[in-house]
Amino acid sequence: MSRPVAVWWVKRDARLADNACLAEADRLGMDVLPLFCFEPSLLTADDTSDMHAHAQWQAVTGLRAALRKLNADIVIAHGEVVDKLAKLHTRVPFTHLFSHEEVGNDITYRRDRAVAEWCRERGVEYREFPQSSVKRGGVNRDRLQRWWQDRIAGVPPLPVPSVRQSDELRRLAGATAFPKLPAFAPCRQWQPVSEADAHATLADFLTRRGRWYRGGISSPNTAFTAGSRLSVHLAWGTITARHVWHAVARRIADLDPNDPHSQRWRLSLEAFVSRLHWRDHFTQRLESEPELEFRSVHPCYRDVPYENDERLHAAWREGRTGYPLVDAVMRCLAATGFVNFRMRAMAVSFACHVLHLDWRLIHPHLARVFRDYDPGIHLNQLQMQAGVVGWNAIRVYNPAKQLADWDSGCRFVKRWVPELKPQPAERIVSGDDLPGYPPPVVPFAERAKRMTDVLYAIRKSAAAKTATAAVYLKHGSRKKEQTVRPKRAKKPAPPPTPSLFDGWDTDGGAG
Repeated sequence: MSRPVAVWWVKRDARLADNACLAEADRLGMDVLPLFCFEPSLLTADDTSDMHAHAQWQAVTGLRAALRKLNADIVIAHGEVVDKLAKLHTRVPFTHLFSHEEVGNDITYRRDRAVAEWCRERGVEYREFPQSSVKRGGVNRDRLQRWWQDRIAGVPPLPVPSVRQSDELRRLAGATAFPKLPAFAPCRQWQPVSEADAHATLADFLTRRGRWYRGGISSPNTAFTAGSRLSVHLAWGTITARHVWHAVARRIADLDPNDPHSQRWRLSLEAFVSRLHWRDHFTQRLESEPELEFRSVHPCYRDVPYENDERLHAAWREGRTGYPLVDAVMRCLAATGFVNFRMRAMAVSFACHVLHLDWRLIHPHLARVFRDYDPGIHLNQLQMQAGVVGWNAIRVYNPAKQLADWDSGCRFVKRWVPELKPQPAERIVSGDDLPGYPPPVVPFAERAKRMTDVLYAIRKSAAAKTATAAVYLKHGSRKKEQTVRPKRAKKPAPPPTPSLFDGWDTDGGAG
């Protein structure tokens, strides 16, 4: 081979555009050999499902098609990545390994460290490139906006570079194929995941659907179209936040002030951009403290006395709690991999505050049924909606109120809980006994009050007041760059009445 070879290890970044790994190989004049590996340890992890494997299969299939148009190809392997790198190195003595930074769970963190160690032992130069504003190892949150400016807003996305690949490398890659896995069976209700689909989804959002984003993402009926539907692409890396941010900025700049709809467009797109920021805010929290996969970010909430009744856990997972909107959400997720943020928050709040299930217990199932599963968003939102962060309001979503507010005609409920189709919407909303449908597994108000009493007792403790300031200083959000000093804790407000309290609508994702 006449040129040195760099392997691009494809993980959650199956795309050509805004790709620092390809750009660096091009800058150095190196041949590049993409490598994707289906890893058994990840495929069998408790937070992984066929839905995720299928998403990666689609994304890599799209990447292979795009590479072949550039007279290149990708090696597709099935096995643990260190073993596959070692085997590939005996065939192709590559000098560099490139990948994008990934903020994942403990399994991927340990895997990445093993790859780095293998590279040190073999003398292979391993370089990771950021693909978000998240700073490796943590960051002073007073400076987080600077990282966003330096990496996202202030830098245009990278164009697709030249992809150099010798005939020998192309033949080697072309001889590899996907393993036969049941996860690859098509499911029409799962959102397609590929770079081409990502760009089509973004274009459709910016020219048609995005007008209804503000005000349209709270209802489970309208969110499927009013939402950006980019969360799955951001999660699997078929598009970057930087690419999306610049596209939205251009769209806002091009709004016609004489268009009567321009103000609605502006408000919707600005609301979307704020949620795009929140993605990195939450991911940075996991990067700064990887242990929050296993324990609450606030030390005083690590031993909440949950019941963890497996009967209630199963009823929640399977959508048979006797609460129509909760059951519809859980069944919709199992079938499609998507519901809007408000419904996700309600499902977590209900599980933790009403069924008294530990957020760590419900984490694997929700991860598996989220097509857009992203550990940095998911784990943080679980803790927030469970009320164990310490400084956020304890939010108890009343399923009856949510149903009356967002699905009063019961269109969503009747679609996903077909046994309720014969019932009038008014009867479903009123909470009357419903023939053929089970009664509630537990009483809402009594159970919610019991859990909020526990959480507020922790919040009022001297230990919690002391710890909250330190935890917030490390992980809390900043509206602007400022110095945040610990303040004397104020007397907490009395807990809200669970049956009346409504949740927020600030998305940790983008849609």
